Formats: sequence, structure tokens, C-alpha cells
Amino acid sequence: MSDYNLLIDGKMVPGDQTMPVLNPATEEVLAECPRASKNQLDSAVAAAKAAFPAWAATPIEERRKLVIQMADAIEANANELARLLTSEQGKPLADATGEVLGMAAFFRYLGSLELPMRVIESSGDRRVEAYRRPLGVVGAIIPWNYPLLILSF
Repeated sequence: MSDYNLLIDGKMVPGDQTMPVLNPATEEVLAECPRASKNQLDSAVAAAKAAFPAWAATPIEERRKLVIQMADAIEANANELARLLTSEQGKPLADATGEVLGMAAFFRYLGSLELPMRVIESSGDRRVEAYRRPLGVVGAIIPWNYPLLILSF
């Protein structure tokens, strides 16, 4: 069984708690999943907020390249990721493979987006422009039936 950790402030740390991950077909314990305490969650959010200004200042071209690199890493590990997803969820391997490759495809799509300034109104002495900029840290509680696709969205 592998050891899994939380990524907090650029460091891999064990959770203050754990919970078992069961194979739904056999009820075998596949792994012990780290669970963050409230203090660890607060630390993770604080670290994300502290890192945000530098990320927001990173040129869009560089951010796009990083998103494409994530797609490359997902595709390079697609078979292993699909096997893990099947073991954890009981999802058929073909469906799990589709989810993994769908995640990579969505990252490629996101990495290809141009985000130009858009003129909403231009009349007389009035001009309204829309710019897309990073807004901040996001946290979400999500359903877990398609974890990789939901994560990528």
C-alpha cells in the first residue's frame, strides 16, 4: 500500500487524520487517505492566498504552458490513473480510461484558450471593456462520481 500525503504550502505532509479507501468490489483496503484537520485546511488556504499574487502576475502564455504540461503528465500516466480510479470506484476500466483522457483533453482545451479584452460597449464618450483575470483562491465540495472530470472543470 502506498503512502499518500497532502500538498500544503509546497510541501507533502501527512494528514492529521486518515480514512481507508476501499475497493468496492472486494472491500479490500487499497490505501489510507490523508484527511486534513481544520488547522491544516486553514494553512492550505492561507498558503494558496499567499501564492495567488505571483500566480496572477504570471503571464498567460506561461500559465497556458503549465496547463498543457499537466495534460501531458496525465496522458503519460493514463493507464495507471485509470487503474487506480477503477480500483477506488469500481468504475469499468474503459469508463475510467475515458475519464482520464477526458481530463487531459479538457486541460488541453483550457491551455489553448485566448482571453482577449472584449469591448462590451463603445459609443460616443463611453467605452466598456471586459478583461479576464484570476480572481482568487477557490475551494469546493464536489460530488465524487467523476472526480477527475469535475476536478478539471
